[in-house]
Amino acid sequence: MKQELVLITGMSGSGKSVALNALEDAGYYCVDNLPPELLLPFVQLEEQQSISKVAIAMDVRSASSLPLVPAQLAHLRLLDVYVRLLFLDATTEILVHRFSETRRRHPLSLDRPAADGIAREREIMTPVRHWAQFLIDTTDCTTNALQEELRRLEGRTSHQRQLLQVT
Repeated sequence: MKQELVLITGMSGSGKSVALNALEDAGYYCVDNLPPELLLPFVQLEEQQSISKVAIAMDVRSASSLPLVPAQLAHLRLLDVYVRLLFLDATTEILVHRFSETRRRHPLSLDRPAADGIAREREIMTPVRHWAQFLIDTTDCTTNALQEELRRLEGRTSHQRQLLQVT
């Protein structure tokens, strides 16, 4: 059986945890915040364990290593791993609102406003966004709507980038 990898990335507060949980419910073996340096060894280890469906979330906390990911994904494709890269995003206004609702601090804001951290994250994540096959805008999205979209996405393949507006 061909191994399948879904790599979830995107803006903090955009729904990566919701996406990872939805894929776990769909039978994927899931890992949150895996350092990019461990991507290849981890996927190869899971293949040896006969785990065919893996979902991994990576985000800005691994910013210095994210440039490694495109070459790793290309290598995995050469190893016949079916790879899909999802990038979740939302407007800055909505992300700020989500952080204020949860009373959590944006990972890059430190002692500054969340909007400052989000602006810095957008700069860092711009190259990562360009790698994605699926761009998912969660601005007007409920948790249930995102979960449903991911269920529909599971069987979809894409050789061209697709922008998905989830409402």
